[in-house]
Amino acid sequence: MSLLRRRNYALLALGRVAGALFGCADAGQDVGAVPVESPSEVPLAALPVEAPPAAPREESVSLLLSAVGDCTLGGDYRGERARGSFHAELAARGDDMAYPFSLVRGILAGDDLTIANLETTLTEAKRPFGDPLSFRGKPAYAAMLREGSVEVANVANNHAMDFGFPGHEDTVASVRSEGVGVFGGDLVDVRTVRGVEVVNLGYTGGRDEVRPRVESDVRRHKRPGNLVIVSFHWGMEGSGTILPTQRLLGRAAVDAGADLVLGHHPHVLQGIEHYRGRNIVYSLGNFVFGGHSHPSDMDSMVYQQRFTVTEGAIVPGETRVVPVRISGTAPQNDYRPIPLEGDEAGRVLARLDRLSASVAEKIQGTVDKNTTARAAASSKGPYSTAPSGQNP
Repeated sequence: MSLLRRRNYALLALGRVAGALFGCADAGQDVGAVPVESPSEVPLAALPVEAPPAAPREESVSLLLSAVGDCTLGGDYRGERARGSFHAELAARGDDMAYPFSLVRGILAGDDLTIANLETTLTEAKRPFGDPLSFRGKPAYAAMLREGSVEVANVANNHAMDFGFPGHEDTVASVRSEGVGVFGGDLVDVRTVRGVEVVNLGYTGGRDEVRPRVESDVRRHKRPGNLVIVSFHWGMEGSGTILPTQRLLGRAAVDAGADLVLGHHPHVLQGIEHYRGRNIVYSLGNFVFGGHSHPSDMDSMVYQQRFTVTEGAIVPGETRVVPVRISGTAPQNDYRPIPLEGDEAGRVLARLDRLSASVAEKIQGTVDKNTTARAAASSKGPYSTAPSGQNP
């Protein structure tokens, strides 16, 4: 007799005793006749064991980043009152802080993070610090960044110290007072965007001497699942040619772990290199540029790239280039970038293709015919219905 059957009979015997003692069975009823289903004679070790529930799979998170070039919210301090200056144009608009970014705000507000190069000081300081061309804007102009949906600004550039340390400190404080982050030099912006840590680092100059610091900083901040973006103020002004030192530094940043490299300073567009699965945008060109009232080159862009965090790893995704002209009027700069359409947009994308040929990368730009309409519709203020290329 098996062990399981012996146990069943023992349980039946106990049941009879309990019935006799406590009267649980009716008189004359044979308790032993109650049918009892015997368990199968299967060894316990062979019984199936349910697997523990699988851990929930981590969902992917996608971030869309935008980057724009040189934003000089002001101009040379000696010409602030001159006709056609940034200050004068803004005063003619009633000092409306939404004006400069009004035609591109819809694009920038549609992303998760917008990065700009702030190439000016925002200060009331009077004495310039050596540079014959010293840029200055009012501290209140920092509100333009917030109104334009710019979340973080680079201040590592050759005009950050135009009014010395006091001017630089005023600039940083003014920008931060508007809820906009600041990075560059010793300043690092670390923030969480949709649950993903994003780190912005910035460096002035394209000299090889800065490479050890760049590599060290990137390695210190880079972790699996976070996004590290490096901005360089480098290159030759007015030239679309990418210098060897730019390539050296840009690639060194990627080798150290950077997920995206952004460049500015030439005031014109330069090409984009795809290196080891990451993009190096050598020059974004000018954007809201108060540094020149009649610039000869008005081509620019909004660079956009999507990144996805999947299973703890950053995966670079789709790249989009929105062709832009930095002014709706020419030759006079109205200091309000406008998205381009049709043939003009195609011309700027073709220019980027040519500029990128030296680094063997073709730009996969997209031109949306409704870009300007969407941007205007998403903008606030009296400029939301302004026709393309015209002032209200």
